Amino acid sequence: MDNQHPLLRLIDDHDLLGSYWNRRHGLFRAASPTDGLLDEAAVQSILDAGLLRWPYFTMLKEGQQPAVTEFTKKREVGGRPVGGFADPVQVRRLLADGATMKLSQIEDWHAPTRALMQSIEARLSAELKSYLFYTPRDNTGMLPHRDGSHVLAVQIAGAKEWRIYDEEGQIDSRSGLDVDVDSHSHRFVMEPGDVLYLPHGFPHVATAKNGTSLHLTFTITEPTPKDLVESLLSLLVGDGGGLPLRDHRRSPAEEGEAVTKALLDLVGSVDGRVLVDTAVAAMRDRTV
Repeated sequence: MDNQHPLLRLIDDHDLLGSYWNRRHGLFRAASPTDGLLDEAAVQSILDAGLLRWPYFTMLKEGQQPAVTEFTKKREVGGRPVGGFADPVQVRRLLADGATMKLSQIEDWHAPTRALMQSIEARLSAELKSYLFYTPRDNTGMLPHRDGSHVLAVQIAGAKEWRIYDEEGQIDSRSGLDVDVDSHSHRFVMEPGDVLYLPHGFPHVATAKNGTSLHLTFTITEPTPKDLVESLLSLLVGDGGGLPLRDHRRSPAEEGEAVTKALLDLVGSVDGRVLVDTAVAAMRDRTV
């Protein structure tokens, strides 16, 4: 019996890494079950439990976040007041006014999401993070924007209209809001079970339709040149990396030459795959 999650089969069955990766968006209808993912009742229960804390959650409307104090409150922790905890009354007031509740890095506390995310991570040389967007009807949490990562989105409940901007001049590897909002090239509505893949840097915007929308997003971040350079340096200073020992007989200039030689020797011998794996491991160890 095949116990592989349909999201993993999608990677193979639709050649996601070949036909779509960094080339074009892919919309896959009814491609993923929603069982086991956070639903609206779970979100409301988590809100009432009082353990949500900024920045692991926030409120957004048309790209604007209210002051954190407008949707959080203080709780006594270890005998002292600590701020940033979700205020259910104020959060629901903002939801009623059209704001989106965004939960960040839910893999840190929701085991089914973590297991699914780690299964996807095992197939990719990238860092993954998970986010949940809970958006009231006919509202938009974020303005048209580009993410600095690939995006894999699963519609859990309700419907969401997406607009994609992939014309020449719109795509950029840098995240940002400088999008020509009147020139979208694709428009479609996602329903429960639908999956969307967006390449890195493809501008997009999503609006809830016909009721409250709930969708899960995985961001997929590949190593940048800076990450790879840091990986190279970590290999140099790590055990057996070849960094020369300090020699008091050498001048600072001579020390510089010795370190430069060691670095160049490493650059000439390092395996690119090792460099990527080292960078990805460091990225996955990052916290908020």
